[in-house]
Amino acid sequence: MKFSRIDRQRGFSLIELMVSILLGLFLTAGVISVYIDSKSNYQSEDELARIQENGRYALELLKRELALVGFFGGNLNTGGIAPGTVTADCSANWTLNTDEPLDFINDFASSLTTVNGITLGCLSSADIVPGTDLVTIKRTAGDFTLKNGVYNDGLTKADDSQWYLRMAGFGDVMEWTYIDSSGGFDSADVGLGSEVAYWEYNTNIFYIRNYSVDTDDGVPTLCAERLVGDSISNQCLIEGIEDMQIEFGVDTDGDGVPNQFKAAPTGAELGTAVVARIYLLVRSIDPVAGYTNEKTYSLGEKAVAAKNDRYLRRVFTTTIQMRNTTLPAT
Repeated sequence: MKFSRIDRQRGFSLIELMVSILLGLFLTAGVISVYIDSKSNYQSEDELARIQENGRYALELLKRELALVGFFGGNLNTGGIAPGTVTADCSANWTLNTDEPLDFINDFASSLTTVNGITLGCLSSADIVPGTDLVTIKRTAGDFTLKNGVYNDGLTKADDSQWYLRMAGFGDVMEWTYIDSSGGFDSADVGLGSEVAYWEYNTNIFYIRNYSVDTDDGVPTLCAERLVGDSISNQCLIEGIEDMQIEFGVDTDGDGVPNQFKAAPTGAELGTAVVARIYLLVRSIDPVAGYTNEKTYSLGEKAVAAKNDRYLRRVFTTTIQMRNTTLPAT
């Protein structure tokens, strides 16, 4: 008797195949989810680090400027200095006029006229973020370039293309001097005992521009119209600064201590301000995938409503004493 044996080879059944495919999809989805979460966390940490760096740098920059506003080589009597003229000014004879070293526009809407009545013609209204503050600061450097004919440590000549406040007779005579690329200080002023000092001069208008490099990039940026060479020109400094609010501590009784803080001071009140409180709202440069910002922010008296977008934000604030704005004239 013969027996025949048929060897059968079995594969996956349809149900088994479908189950394995489904398990594979679950595993793939899990891997993708972990990847997306990791990428989002990395992006969030990277953007937060940039926010911290930009916010702190912007605060330090504004703190130094406001701490020195109204400082003109340590001389208390600058009213007699002839204003002088730069090639491209922001307003007629404004840049080299020391009468009002601090000026301000609160919550910019459309007007470029400051609380002291100066129209800042070097700015473009279309570039400024509405509702943000503008502040103008005039000062000399915190240290001299030349004093009694001797250069400061580490210096051997004047900077090219730079305005200086020249003081002769230890401040009895004060005038503006522009050093171009063709030469330095007058040779008669250099040498111990000349009783002549030179101090670098700076003028800045700080504001928030609605773009960084290209007009359509949408990156808010802290910019400055500043005295560079013999003209006022634009320099953008720090990206991601979305809002700037400054409140001034006004001294109403002349004791050097602020009696009240004003977000919208008048020109007269600004002239008696001894303290400035700075608020900056700093935004991430790029949106973060999977994140929605539903937070509201407080910048002093100003409340910023939730944007409901994908940008991270942080508020930075500091208070600085302005010792030079209300110094008595001699």
